[in-house]
Amino acid sequence: MYSDKVHFSQAITLANAQPLKIVMGEDTKVLDEVVVTALGIKRSQKALSYNVQEVKGDELTTVKDANFMNSLAGKVAGVNINASSSGIGGATRVVMRGTKSISANNNALYVIDGVPIFNTNNGETNGQYSTQPKGEGISDINPEDIESMSVLSGPAAAALYGSNAAQGVILITTKKGKEGKARVTISNNSTFSRPFIMPEFQNSYINKAGSFQTWGEKGISPFGEYDPKDFFNTGTNIQNTISLSVGNKNNQTYFSAGTTNSQGIIPNSKYDRYNFTVRNTTSFLNDKMTLDVGFSYIIQEDRNLIAQGEYFNPLPAVYLFPRGENFDTVRMYQEYDNTRKINVQNWAWGDPGYSMQNNPYWVVNNMNHGTKKQRYMANASLKYQILDWLDIIARVRIDNANSDFTDKRNASTDSKFTASSIYGFYKYSKTDDRQAYADAILNINKRFGDFSIAANIGGSFTQTYNNERGFQGPLKDMSNVFSLYNMDTTLGNDTYPIENGWKQRTNSVFVSAEFGWKSMLYLTATGRNDWDSALRNTEQLSFFYPSIGLSGVISEMIKLPKFVSYLKIRGSFASVGSAIPRNLTSTWKYEKDPATSKWVTTTYHPLPKLYPEQTNSWEAGLSAKLFNNSLSLEVTWYKSNTKKQTLKIPLSASAGYAYMYAQSGNVQNTGMEFSLGYNKKWGDFGWNSNVTFSFNNNKIVELLENYVDEDGTHYSLSESDQGGIGPIKYLLRKGGTMGDIYTTNRLKRDAEGNILVDAVTHNVKKEDIKSSSDYVKLGSVLPKSNLGFRNDFSYRGFNIGFMLAARFGGVVISPTQAVMDAFGVSKESATARDNGGIGVNYGKVDVQTYYTETGGISGLLSNYVYSATNVRLQEASVGYSFPTKWFNNKLNLSLSVVGHNLWMIYNKAPFDPELTASTGTYFQGVDYFMQLSQRNIGFNVKIQF
Repeated sequence: MYSDKVHFSQAITLANAQPLKIVMGEDTKVLDEVVVTALGIKRSQKALSYNVQEVKGDELTTVKDANFMNSLAGKVAGVNINASSSGIGGATRVVMRGTKSISANNNALYVIDGVPIFNTNNGETNGQYSTQPKGEGISDINPEDIESMSVLSGPAAAALYGSNAAQGVILITTKKGKEGKARVTISNNSTFSRPFIMPEFQNSYINKAGSFQTWGEKGISPFGEYDPKDFFNTGTNIQNTISLSVGNKNNQTYFSAGTTNSQGIIPNSKYDRYNFTVRNTTSFLNDKMTLDVGFSYIIQEDRNLIAQGEYFNPLPAVYLFPRGENFDTVRMYQEYDNTRKINVQNWAWGDPGYSMQNNPYWVVNNMNHGTKKQRYMANASLKYQILDWLDIIARVRIDNANSDFTDKRNASTDSKFTASSIYGFYKYSKTDDRQAYADAILNINKRFGDFSIAANIGGSFTQTYNNERGFQGPLKDMSNVFSLYNMDTTLGNDTYPIENGWKQRTNSVFVSAEFGWKSMLYLTATGRNDWDSALRNTEQLSFFYPSIGLSGVISEMIKLPKFVSYLKIRGSFASVGSAIPRNLTSTWKYEKDPATSKWVTTTYHPLPKLYPEQTNSWEAGLSAKLFNNSLSLEVTWYKSNTKKQTLKIPLSASAGYAYMYAQSGNVQNTGMEFSLGYNKKWGDFGWNSNVTFSFNNNKIVELLENYVDEDGTHYSLSESDQGGIGPIKYLLRKGGTMGDIYTTNRLKRDAEGNILVDAVTHNVKKEDIKSSSDYVKLGSVLPKSNLGFRNDFSYRGFNIGFMLAARFGGVVISPTQAVMDAFGVSKESATARDNGGIGVNYGKVDVQTYYTETGGISGLLSNYVYSATNVRLQEASVGYSFPTKWFNNKLNLSLSVVGHNLWMIYNKAPFDPELTASTGTYFQGVDYFMQLSQRNIGFNVKIQF
């Protein structure tokens, strides 16, 4: 195997027996760097035929987030990372090299110490009334336990991981104990958050008495100016970790305990997590056998994660509250009812629309939802060194999580949310997520003269399991007693049991072989075959996918100019399969209809053979180190096509089936990734800089054209409707992208093409577009390119760093702005009133009249499309490491001030375009009362002794 040790040599001539002063000279030769790749296999960097980007653990802990994946944004080329608008602890959307699958998950696969983990991402939302999301499994990890991360962005790099490899892999290597004296590390990270980008409101016009809409006269409210920003709290995120590393030559132990305690900017929202990790590595039998065992226990609790939409969201009422009224009366959100002997809601505005039947403070305090989770992960690996070039390793890992979710709505919550019960509403569900993984790998690493071979042969077993049980319904008899015994069990629209679950198993065999010649030319090939239980009852019970790659170190083949220290070119091809969705191999599906309490049979046309989804990917690249290794360059070109996608086709009643599944489709992604780094020291001064740039072109090459069923019936699919919000739809069409959005309405025009102004109302009119072929395309929410520019400076213990991040291209839409215009609270509505109206054709239309027709969720949302291009100062830090001699060389102490989202340099949208309410494939780029992005400022303290 590759050695982790680095040896230095230097010749010294002795003369006159004088005392020696030896200083290590700098070796400008490129070391044979070793990186961690798929399945935790270590490989020489120069042998790789694909791009692997490494991130050190301290790059994730300088400016921390409760979900450490948010700290990776902008630092890796070709990876789009969008923080969830659900707030602290929410799920994160991580997409590599573009969205590929129409119906499957497009988020990256997470791997810890070579083993894929079961990451339950509950951050997907959709529509106007979507439920609020939950967190995800990867956010449970303590970033202080991470040694490094490798980003395998292409299928060729991740092919050995099987069906999820097409979406890329985040490979996490955790810390282990080190040989030497015991070392204790204590760290604290404390940050404070405020809203970053907010809509622009007006306070120069007030409402008419008794009206919730602000269409009154110009004037100042007698209660002073109202600023919705005052509703938000100062969020806090306090993270503490203590770790111990101790070991000798044969036994090393690592232990850590960490706490994360966060309060969101939304009142009464929080996220708490407690991590405990222990890992022990021991060697015996004359160092031929190594046992590595680890255990992690996590306790996590969140409350009131809010993303967007109208339900369980206080922001509509906060943003739209009429100017001219006293918001202090709203802060008194409850009052005691002497008759009922409980606190009841104080909300004088009834139902002003947009699901604002509840006081916003009542929503956050008495309509609570949250999750309590306990998770444990245990792993063990046993490695035996059979010969100096041959070893075998066996690994096993279990990952179990138990989550209790509750939704409690107090008595006097509007009846729409309590199923008309005067006592309240309760939902409880218990979810059990489990994963079991085991593999065994035989590793060969042998050199024969000028030739070398590194091979890995093995097999793996994976089983994932999900089970959810619970009940929901209105309360009866007693107010605010949230117990199953106090629930009305009369089944109806809002009262029903919750029962969901599935189990999936995959058995695999795989092989990887790397052939090298003179340490300058390498040929790599991999193959894997999966037997997935989702393919049960199909003709094809397994699928095979290969990869092949070639890399050549040009700098060792020919003499290059002196300034070129290292030059490598590489190319690879991979074909990666992905199993069909679960439960498709049965032609009959039974579902319980809560409205009727009856079983409903849903049928779909059977398919004679179901194939796995297949992604074929080509990649070529160049790696170079210049000027004595101070300048490094990585360039990668890629192209991938994802075919045999499983599409759901609705059928007519005469077909005898409700719908059918057809496997077709071809989604293509092409792009390039660039990474340019500079690292240089001049005495005590050091500068480390890195620029990442990537662009991706996403294209739907084919949906379904002239598909012929076994009975000879022809089917075609010209478009696929993925839903939307208001008149906005996400439509997939041939030649378009996976992020295209269309509108289903427009302004009426006369025969000359002028906007039609009604002679009676003196207002414009909307019209619905009857045929989908005439829908108006507004753009794509997908970015065209992304840029990250990071700099770190050091001088005698001082460290200064900052990172700029930019996204170019794509569009976003703000229904929030449309509703604010309709209610007269936006800055634009005040400006238009100051200007005497809205310009239409050659005249002006009354502002209120115009926005009543074109504003709102069902209005002309094509007026609220904005460029998603933005540039920001994403991170900055200033720190100082105190000289150890101040502490008798027994203590290392460092302090730093850190910030995140400090300055939005360029942005034309009324919200943060990088924020997302949904971590799914669709419903990106839409702000519908989305929780705000946040500016974080705080400090770090780290002590080692």
